[in-house]
Amino acid sequence: MFTFIVTCYQQAETAPQALESVRYQIEHYGQGREFQLIVADDGSTDGSQAVIQAWTERYRGLFAKIDLLFQAENRGICQTYVNAQRRVEGERFVKVDGDDLLAPYNIFELTELLSDYDIICTGFLKFHTSDNLVKTYRTYLEVVLQAFIRGKTLRQAVKLGCPVMGTAIYRKSLLTEDVYHFILQFRTIHDRACFQKLLTGDQALKSCYVNRPIILYRVSERSISNFNSPSRRLHSEEIGRLCRVQREKESSPLLRLLLLLQEKSIAFRASSNRLVRLLRFLSPYFTLMLWLCIAHWPAIRKMERELVDRHWRECEAHCRRLTADDKKK
Repeated sequence: MFTFIVTCYQQAETAPQALESVRYQIEHYGQGREFQLIVADDGSTDGSQAVIQAWTERYRGLFAKIDLLFQAENRGICQTYVNAQRRVEGERFVKVDGDDLLAPYNIFELTELLSDYDIICTGFLKFHTSDNLVKTYRTYLEVVLQAFIRGKTLRQAVKLGCPVMGTAIYRKSLLTEDVYHFILQFRTIHDRACFQKLLTGDQALKSCYVNRPIILYRVSERSISNFNSPSRRLHSEEIGRLCRVQREKESSPLLRLLLLLQEKSIAFRASSNRLVRLLRFLSPYFTLMLWLCIAHWPAIRKMERELVDRHWRECEAHCRRLTADDKKK
């Protein structure tokens, strides 16, 4: 059984579009498979739960099993994420947030790569609430860098708060109670905490990168993509705390120093001042990223263009189609 997870908080207007992107995957690529749908709402008060309930009742026939996990009060995405993951019945799954969309490409093809790899890193594209995709190449620098962060470099980058892998696909069996316990120390950084625990705990994990978007991220005033949103500031503070947790158990004096510097750089990341935020590029993590950019610049430039130029038209049309379909209902 293949599982789709949709996490939601105060997203009554956009959650139906996220669910429609799940339906698109099933109807276009899911023939011959059974599906589980898990929708986890983190105590929304804007009617999200009623909207989700109505959608699942309408399309119940698409799924062998539907789990609606509606929390009575807001407890943070980390708790919501863990609650949902514990209910996954199969080995393969994908997750999409209630304000984002699954891209219009065959997800099941990517999950087949889990026969050879433990983690499949993927690309993503960003779009505005107007459904216009962000086409600026440099926006996706850190996305394509996933192709070059491997082995020891990957483990060190993850310790320093590496933001890649947020859209990665991996096997359910990797998520032990120890991993869940680590994630639940936080409220907002479920993906970073998850991959830090996985990659620092098992150095034998094999990963690869596929330069194709699996998620379309919505950029809005409330999203983490917006530097001035309250959620972004809390997110930045928790990244600093993640560095502190890692520093407390590190044996290498040099890495402890780098983690301390990375933790302190969060003050720049969380600033509302654009010029102050630029100082975050002096942090150890960005120094590592700069080294990778210099070493692989021609390939990085090519991959940025391939990610955007090859996919933006189809993804933009997909966003508009889902928005139009949702308005018809």
